[in-house]
Amino acid sequence: MNSLFATKHELLLEHTGLHTEHAHLVMAVLRTATMIDRDCTARLAEFDLTEARFAALLAVSQGTEPGSPGSTPATIAEQLDVSRAAVTGLIDGLVRQGLAARNAHASDRRSLAVSITDAGRAAIDALRPVYGEWLGQLTRGLDATTASTALTALSTLQRNLTTSTASTSASAH
Repeated sequence: MNSLFATKHELLLEHTGLHTEHAHLVMAVLRTATMIDRDCTARLAEFDLTEARFAALLAVSQGTEPGSPGSTPATIAEQLDVSRAAVTGLIDGLVRQGLAARNAHASDRRSLAVSITDAGRAAIDALRPVYGEWLGQLTRGLDATTASTALTALSTLQRNLTTSTASTSASAH
């Protein structure tokens, strides 16, 4: 693990005097998320994909059954909860790689449809077992009870973050 993050977290706890189990839990979640992101990034790099581009490819694949016109960029943006401008860049990359194609929308000539190509399907098919094996490696040694307890704790942290973010946004206006 990058010692910069570990050092930053330890310094934060030291200077705030928050050496509680709860504070250590949050720092451990941050370190773990950073490690997972790095490992995921490295695995996707072997397929010349980023996490964002892979998410876009999966979104395109969901809206593209063989013979269907595909998804609109607006639909993909909504599904990924990103801006349309961000989706445009992601789709540009997928099209350049030959993993997706832009087509005229069948029912709205002002709109484009994005569909997955055979190469895109092949990339997803190749990544499926890689991801499955990786998730298995990450969770090795965790029984169902431990996993359930961890999910409950993470759900609580996420709910508290959502509440905190909503409160901060409301007080800023």
